[in-house]
Amino acid sequence: MIVNTEKLNFDTGKANAKEQVGVAPANSSRAPEANTSHSDIGLSQKGQSLNSLYKLSLSAAKQTPSPVYIGTKKRVELLAESVNEIAKQSEYKYTPDEIKRVIDDITVDMNIVDIPPGDVNANSGSVYAFLNSDDKKKLADAYQFALDNNTSLDDVRIAAFSLGRARYIEAKINSGTTWAVHELKENSKNMETDDAEASDVKNLSPRTDSDYVKSLFEQLHKGLLFLSNPYLRTSLFQDVSSSMLLNQLPAFLKQNA
Repeated sequence: MIVNTEKLNFDTGKANAKEQVGVAPANSSRAPEANTSHSDIGLSQKGQSLNSLYKLSLSAAKQTPSPVYIGTKKRVELLAESVNEIAKQSEYKYTPDEIKRVIDDITVDMNIVDIPPGDVNANSGSVYAFLNSDDKKKLADAYQFALDNNTSLDDVRIAAFSLGRARYIEAKINSGTTWAVHELKENSKNMETDDAEASDVKNLSPRTDSDYVKSLFEQLHKGLLFLSNPYLRTSLFQDVSSSMLLNQLPAFLKQNA
């Protein structure tokens, strides 16, 4: 069986926030009917403060959702940092248990869960589902470095998709599939950049009308990608990312193809 990479229809695994409607459990940080303008009426000062922290933290989480490719543990860790930072800005002194309740509630609302393992026989799904725990740990380190040093999160996204693509191909080869990689076409689609996780990065080419994408190919021609992030300069990320940009098999897979 020969697989044409141009016909792959893999999305990028974005976890959408779930809208929670109705009466919250007694141990929840959410106020009853929290989507109404009267949500704080009748609440104690403690309840109002807790609900305020919940709403502010949920809003922040929706504005900057964490990517699934860094793993659930790291996503919850980043959420906890955000909630604690917002809590520090309040005059109310939250207890560790109250903060944990807010974190737990938002973890559910933002659907921060492990995605099911990838299925090589599926016609669609997420390439990130093929990442192993070590892959996610490496990507989490790269993502944290980008956050801490204000370097390119797009570099991390490209590397994550490239590694997910490679793991998907690896799984297909291990299942007995012969993998065929086609040359880039002149009519390659432009990369969509409105959403970091929803962008279809598999169609990147030198003809893509983006300064960022052009810079990637310039780096590639000089022999090293992702200059701003040391966690992405390993042989693994260089291999899978350069092969994705050139629409080729990663070097570590060629012997098994």
